[in-house]
Amino acid sequence: MIFNPNQTKFENNNQRDVWKYGINIVPPEVSLADVEDEEIREGCMQIYDCTMEILAYTWNNPDECEGNVNGYAVVYISWILSGIKSAPFKRDVEAFSRYIQKISLFGFVYNEDLCAWTNDRYPLFCEYYPRFVELAKKRKQNMGGYLQRLDFRLFAKRIIITFDDLLRPLSDTEKTYFLELHEYALAKRMKVKKKEVSHFGYTYNDFNSLGLNNNPASVYVSFGLNYASDQFDRFMEIIEKQPDADVLAQYIRDNIHFCDGCAANVSSRAKEKEKKKCGYYYINIRGKKVLSCFGSSIGTSHYSRPKRELNDVDIKMMKRLLDVRCEQILLCI
Repeated sequence: MIFNPNQTKFENNNQRDVWKYGINIVPPEVSLADVEDEEIREGCMQIYDCTMEILAYTWNNPDECEGNVNGYAVVYISWILSGIKSAPFKRDVEAFSRYIQKISLFGFVYNEDLCAWTNDRYPLFCEYYPRFVELAKKRKQNMGGYLQRLDFRLFAKRIIITFDDLLRPLSDTEKTYFLELHEYALAKRMKVKKKEVSHFGYTYNDFNSLGLNNNPASVYVSFGLNYASDQFDRFMEIIEKQPDADVLAQYIRDNIHFCDGCAANVSSRAKEKEKKKCGYYYINIRGKKVLSCFGSSIGTSHYSRPKRELNDVDIKMMKRLLDVRCEQILLCI
């Protein structure tokens, strides 16, 4: 299957789930670029081709597979090859039983003489997939997810995460936005201090300043100063001196990372010392109080708000907030 990050229309939720899974898969020409052994390369290609076949099946069978893409593509085949005959979790019993009955569609046969699974269509699969699983268990850096992404760089001597990894699941528009912010941050002499396949973090003079996330596509600018009690006040003091202060203040009010979780709940019923366990505090945005115990940032995505797409205004505002962030940091060092 070919997954297009620009696709927006789907016949059902199951197809959308398969698509979300598929756009994160690392192309073999990337994941195998530094794998030299020809048999390993062939084994990995067979894993890739077989997984694409399984994903095509899940795409075309929503009644059977909806909500269980990862089960069909990774979890159940791992169980089968490790000798598990019945699902270890109650929620998977029925689905796993159906999966075993369907597994022959993808070339798998249980060889009674060998007491093992074989696959004539993908003869190296049953040898290299367990090795792939073990490598994924040992190397959990970069947020894991190697099996789901079919990231065969595990078989190479080392894994180098690049900006292309971050861009991979993004639409063309989102890629343009990320590149614009990436280049703007580097032009301001920021450094990429954190590289993961789903997140790049940028610092300015060792202070976290910009974050780019691809699941979903979102960006944020930090205002934290090592938990200084007046860190947001210092940030807003600079905002108020800007010629576009009104626009910036309104954007901050609309996009500040606020807390409506545990701290919001305990604030109304717990003792003062219990409230402070999570470090909660109120910030004031031109007379509006907001409970902000986590994040110390302004961003386009937050678990308590509806997901939305990035737009031109976001990128313009984030660049301006980065200007303010740099000035804030310079004033405190």
